Order: sequence, then C-alpha cells, then structure tokens
Amino acid sequence: MASRLSPTLRARIDRAVAAGDPTAARPHYRALASAADVPPGLLYRLAMLEARAGETATAVRLLEAARRKAPRDPDLLANLGQLRLGLGDAAGALECLDTLAEPARSHPAIARLRGDALCELGRHEEAADAYRSGLAKTPRDAAMHANLGAACRAAGRWQEAARHLETALALAPSVEARINLAGLLVDLDQSDRAIAVLGEGIAGAPATAAFHRQLAAAARAEGDAGLAGRAARRAAVLGPGDGSAATAVAELADNRADLAVAERWIRRALAAGPGHTPAVQLAVRLARRRRRPDEALAVADRWLARETAPARRYPVLFERAQALEAAGRARDAFAAFVEANAAQRSTAPPYLDPEHAHRQIEALGRLYAAGRPAVPAAGAEEDGPTPLFLVGFPRSGTTLLDQVLDAHPDVSVVEERPLVAGLIARFTVSGRRYPEALAELAAAERRDMRRWYRDRMARFLPAAPTRYMVDKMPLNLVHAGLIRAVFPEARFLLALRHPCDVVLSCFMQSFQLNTWMASFTSLEAAARLYRATLGVWEGYAAAFDPPRLAVRYEDLVADLPGQAARILDFLELPWDDAVTRFHEHARQRGVLATPSAAQVTQPIYRTALDRWRRYDFAMEPIARMLAEEIRRYGYDQQEDEA
Repeated sequence: MASRLSPTLRARIDRAVAAGDPTAARPHYRALASAADVPPGLLYRLAMLEARAGETATAVRLLEAARRKAPRDPDLLANLGQLRLGLGDAAGALECLDTLAEPARSHPAIARLRGDALCELGRHEEAADAYRSGLAKTPRDAAMHANLGAACRAAGRWQEAARHLETALALAPSVEARINLAGLLVDLDQSDRAIAVLGEGIAGAPATAAFHRQLAAAARAEGDAGLAGRAARRAAVLGPGDGSAATAVAELADNRADLAVAERWIRRALAAGPGHTPAVQLAVRLARRRRRPDEALAVADRWLARETAPARRYPVLFERAQALEAAGRARDAFAAFVEANAAQRSTAPPYLDPEHAHRQIEALGRLYAAGRPAVPAAGAEEDGPTPLFLVGFPRSGTTLLDQVLDAHPDVSVVEERPLVAGLIARFTVSGRRYPEALAELAAAERRDMRRWYRDRMARFLPAAPTRYMVDKMPLNLVHAGLIRAVFPEARFLLALRHPCDVVLSCFMQSFQLNTWMASFTSLEAAARLYRATLGVWEGYAAAFDPPRLAVRYEDLVADLPGQAARILDFLELPWDDAVTRFHEHARQRGVLATPSAAQVTQPIYRTALDRWRRYDFAMEPIARMLAEEIRRYGYDQQEDEA
C-alpha cells in the first residue's frame, strides 16, 4: 500500500513551495513521489522550482512521478517534453509531446518543441511538418521560420528553406538564421550571396565570431583563399575557445600544402576542443602526410574509443584507414575502409536513392540510341572563351589534368561547380523532364542557357580573358549530350585511369553523399556505376563524335611533357613550360575544391599506380566485372606486360 505524508511534513512542503524555495522539500522527494495523498500539482510546482534552479534531472524525476498520477495533463507533458529535450533525450521528449491531444500538439510552442525533437532524431521532413503547423497559427514567428528553414535544408528542400530563412531575417534578424541562410546559399552554389549576407551581419555585429567562421567557409567555397584566411583568423581571435575556427585556418594551410602552419593551428584547435571531429580528422591526416602513420593511428584510435555516433565517427574512420594504407597494411586498411563506408552509409538521409543515377543514365542511353536529339552545328556565335569540359569518372586524375591545364596562360579552369546541373534544373523549373526534354530544345532556349551558363561561369574566371574556359566536373561526362546541344563548339578531355584503381580509390574516399556518390560506399556499387557512366559516354561518342581527347593517368605520370604537348596540340595552343611546373602554380592558386588537393601541390609521384593490385584479395571479382572496360581502354595489354 502506498504511504501517506504526515500533516506536519505536508505543511512544511506547502510553505516551501509558496516561498519558491524547494530546499526544505528535497530530503523528502522519494516519499513525495510514492505517497498516495500527494496531488500531482504539488509535484509539478516543485519540479518547476527545480527547473528554474537549473536542477533539470531532478525536475524530470518529479514530473515523471506527477505524470503517473495525471498521465494526460497537457502542461505537465509539455514541460516534461521540454526538459527531456534539454537533457538530450529527444526520443523521450517526443514521446511526451505525442501523447498530447491534437489541438495541443498544434499549439505553436508545442509544435516548435516537437520540431526540435524530430530534428534531433534526424526526422527532418516530420520536423518541417511540425513547424508548419505552428506557423499556421503564428505566421510572423521569426524563430519558427528559422527552424523550419533549417529543417527544410536538412531534408533537401532548399528553395523552401531559403524562403523561410529569408523571412526569419526580415522579421527579426538572428545570428542562427543568418548563418543557416549563408550555409544554404553555399549549398546552392551561391557563395557570393552568402558572403553578402554575412557581410551584413558583420556590419551590425562585428565581434560575432560565428559570422566570421561562416564567412571563412563561404569564401572558401567561392575560391577566395585570402578572404577565407582572414575570416578564419578573425573568428579564432574572437572565439579563442572555439576549435572550429582554428581548424578552418589549419584546413586552408593544409590545402596549400603548408603543413607546418597547419600543424600549429590544429594543435591550437585540439587544445580548445579535444573532441571536435574536424580537428581530430585533420590531425590524423597531417600526421599521415608527415609520414608518421603510427602517430596518426594513435590519435584516431584514442578519439574513436570515446565516440559512438556514426555521423561523427566516419570522417575519422576514413582518415584512420588512409593511415593504415600509408603504413602498407593492406588487409587492415581494407577492413577499415569497409567500416568507414558502413558508418557513413548509415547516416545517409532516407530520401537518398542511388538508383536515380542509373535511371537517368539509362534514359540518356535510350535517347541517343534512338538517334536524337540532333546536335546543332557550331556557328559564328562565339561569345567568350571556348568551353572545354574536363570529364571522367571521379578519381581518374581529373585534378592533376586541371592543374596542368590551368598553369597555361591561355587556359582558365573552374573546379567542381554544378553549372551543368544548373542547366538541367532549368528544365525542371519549366515543368519538363530531363533528359526527354532535350529532344525539344528550341534555339531561343539554347541561347538563354548559353547566356545563363556564361554569366555563372564568369564569377570564377580571371578578368583577363583566356582562349579556353575549362569546366572540371568529372561526372559531366554523363551529360555530354546536353553540353553539345547547348555548346556545339565544346571540346572534351576524358581522364582515364585503370578501372580497378578508379573504383578502389572511390571506395577509399569520403565523398559527401548524394544520389551519385552513394554508390561509392561499396566496391560492387562503384564498379556498376563506372560501367554505366563510361557506357553512356561511349554512346555519345558513337552518336555525334564530339571533339575529344582521352588522357590516361598512367601515361601522364610516366611522361608529363609528352602528354602535356599532346593535350596542347589538341587545343591548338603553344607550348609553355609552366605546365610541367603545375605543382608550383597549384600552391599559389588559392583554394582547391577537390579531394586531391594534397596530391597536386607536390610534383608527379607514382605511388598511386596499380594500387588495386595490393588489394587483389578484394579486387579480383571487381576486375572480372570490369573486364570489358579494362580491354577497351588498353589496360589488358598493361596487365599482360606485368
């Protein structure tokens, strides 16, 4: 039978509650929670006193006791949900809030709490729905707009996210909304706008470290290494305890191969935040690049022993695997890459569909197999530098090629910009499907696309015009049909590398997952995507014979001057010795937006050749899978010689 409180004790506790001081009641909390005659309202009021005193865990225990007596009380459930969320128990918070009746759940305050809990659980679509229900009653709630914008961004609804974040800033500017909007604009390849948005924030609050830190990221995305470095250093000065700012400075130094400076800043970052994932990741990488693989492994293992969240673990797991690779421990390295890819794959959003890439490739193959659409003849419509598209499967040597090209004074290379994706998006905006709409591309629309593309490209080109502008985005080879339809004068450089080395290298690289990169989390899926991608390229070659030159990575490494001369002959450009000193040019170029930045800031090296043979225990089935491509690109002869 449940106990009862003595009248004297009950009176003492009532006086404590009335005085707003729970001290006298604290020794009796266990008795209060189990006594049959204690009303839930008393427990609730005590819990609120403890919450205001910062004793959140105690408040939660009291509210849970009150809930057993009054399981449907809306105020009790709402406060319990809020406190659980504050303790990091998002699932427990959501359970409380979902117990509320529907009218209460759509109250703006409850809707926001539910949205916050769902975001913590990674259920961003549901979170967005919760915030929308709150906005239906408070359409001018700036914080709700900001939260909805953040949820939409995480769910991949970028246009809706931008609309709500801009509304939040217009209603009541906040640091969080401005930073979220700037980050979103970078995602949308509008880093110039992100810089402007952050500039407005800095003008009003120049000592806000978060603005400068985000400005460094936006400037890096824009390719402005000078601004990125200044902003990162300013953020580090304003927030000396913020390891992310010091990490940003270190990353920029690592990008330009200034390893000594990078190490100084990463030590500072780790002192400020020993558990900061990007700082640990870079510390492991720097030790490996300094040829200290044992140190790299020790740093990684110490951190991984304490961290359990896959989203935080996988970047360090990849670096650890790279350190094992550098140490020559192939079997251990392969097992580590398997673990890293599995961890990253587990963090992928539910809407990510790797089959989307294959469906698009198949549709493009059907379209061109049918002998259409026709490619317009190249006419006298030159309106700037000749477009040269540097394509290939990722990790085929496109970055080495782009550095060789960019060192030539008549060539400007723009790296990793989704400009062709922007052309595709124009079909979607007009309500048509790509690639089917290619068959109906009118002359006026083609001219409009040319103008849009060149305007966007101009952001990244030097003031002095060059003869060629190079769009380096490897998987644009899938869209060569669209490129030729819009730019009939375009030329193509196809980067090739042994198919097994390409597939293995993609598996070993931590890409940001999207519908294409998601295939790289397994060797078999990467090989399947390689076959499909190179297959559609060969279909284009048969359909309209674009001006193209294939350059094998192995040949470029073996004879850089000879292959550079061959490329320049294809482009009808004069020889320039700078192309053989590409690594010197790369160090002065600024931010290199590629996973291969570390490699191309040093002279040609041969350690990446035939890497796949060290992993023959895993790669033999992949080699059989890619036998046709190995033969097509001449690598079967290389294997016979080996």
